[in-house]
Amino acid sequence: MIIFLYGEDTYRSSQKLNQIKDKFIKEVDSSGMNLVTLDGAKLKFEEFNHQVKASPFLARKRMVIIKNLISENKSKEIQKEIVELLNTEWKSPKEDNILVFWEPADHSKSKSKNALWDRLVKEKFAEGFDLLKSVQLNAWVEKEIIKRGAKIEKSSIPLLAALVGNDLWQMSGEIEKLINYCQDKPITTAEIEKLVKAKFDDNIFNLVDALGTNNKKLALKLMSDQFNLEADEMYLLSMLIRQFRILLLAKELTDKNPSIGKDKLAKELKIHPFVAQKSLSQIRNFTLDKLKRIYNQLLQIDYTIKTSSQKPRLLFDLLITSI
Repeated sequence: MIIFLYGEDTYRSSQKLNQIKDKFIKEVDSSGMNLVTLDGAKLKFEEFNHQVKASPFLARKRMVIIKNLISENKSKEIQKEIVELLNTEWKSPKEDNILVFWEPADHSKSKSKNALWDRLVKEKFAEGFDLLKSVQLNAWVEKEIIKRGAKIEKSSIPLLAALVGNDLWQMSGEIEKLINYCQDKPITTAEIEKLVKAKFDDNIFNLVDALGTNNKKLALKLMSDQFNLEADEMYLLSMLIRQFRILLLAKELTDKNPSIGKDKLAKELKIHPFVAQKSLSQIRNFTLDKLKRIYNQLLQIDYTIKTSSQKPRLLFDLLITSI
């Protein structure tokens, strides 16, 4: 049997892998002696060949897990040899050993072809894990909280999803923190706002609001706060560029359709409804020309930071004072 787990959502694919391992230990080999994990990044074909063909010890099957082979192993030869082995010696489900390939990406989105990927993705037990979109993410958050024996107010789920995004590794940690803090009480917006570190910081929205209302004093303070908290300047810049790009697109859409709502905007721009709602509120304070000017200035700052020795903080301050 060959199992192939892949995709950018490594949290869910790792959970699936753990479920497979647990089932193997429970049903096949409680000792775990026939469970082997190979580091695909450094793997040689000889080792792979030896492990997958080895006979099980005091059990009916072995399980061999191969991680990161396609994504990290620079040898094209080993992948070619594995494809040949699978095609010639692994054609029936009667083999003793179970092979589990795990990859942290979806190679089908790449322009370059990969024979091993093409071979594995056709397997009956191939399963991809894409990053969750907003509706899926909301459902996952609620289900995960219930699974851990806790509750959350339904109206608070979109906020948590919007603040953290679809990084389920971080989301898992934030959920655990919220559950421990709330104990037996349902998680509410107040706890989320107090405890959750935003993937896109609320200060980004506040800063955009200050720029929109031409409150330069507040904008400079908010920017100063970010640097005092040792925020990464490129992260800060990327979030500002992202938000002003959203505002530009939102402005163009609302000019064409003034009655557009947050759900329709979220669908059109492929953003979370929470972000869409904030953006609809913010664009009232900007003309299209002003948005274009700020966006172009942000792109220029990005170029200057990458090509010169000018200090990012000075560039940000100059941006604010020039608006």
